[in-house]
Amino acid sequence: MVVQLDIDGTIDRAPEFFAWMSTALLRDGHRVLVVTSRTTSPENIRLTAEGLRAFGIVYNRLLLSPAVDDLDPGRLPPSLLPTHRLFVYKLIAAQDHGTEILFDDCKITSDIFRRHSPDVRVYRPLRPEAGGTY
Repeated sequence: MVVQLDIDGTIDRAPEFFAWMSTALLRDGHRVLVVTSRTTSPENIRLTAEGLRAFGIVYNRLLLSPAVDDLDPGRLPPSLLPTHRLFVYKLIAAQDHGTEILFDDCKITSDIFRRHSPDVRVYRPLRPEAGGTY
């Protein structure tokens, strides 16, 4: 199984849970991808990896988003809404790595997956002000 995790609004809202889950998944032979909309730079990669380590998150791959203009236009879904471009790298990463399950708090991301990769099971933690719990 390939599980993809978001950081901001997801891992950072329940780090103990995601540390336990990522450890159990790797222990049992599954793959864990951490894919974030944070932009790629050596400094961002270093800081993000340090933050995940501090949370106790283990993973096979950490992927930060390239600048929107650096994305291959041929990989963008033809009906992609302009406001969704910032979040589409998560979909591209999922397609490239065979993601089966996604944990991500962003409604736009869940909409992108529902429209363009409906076989991926999406779990979206709801913010308390929206009636959800962490």
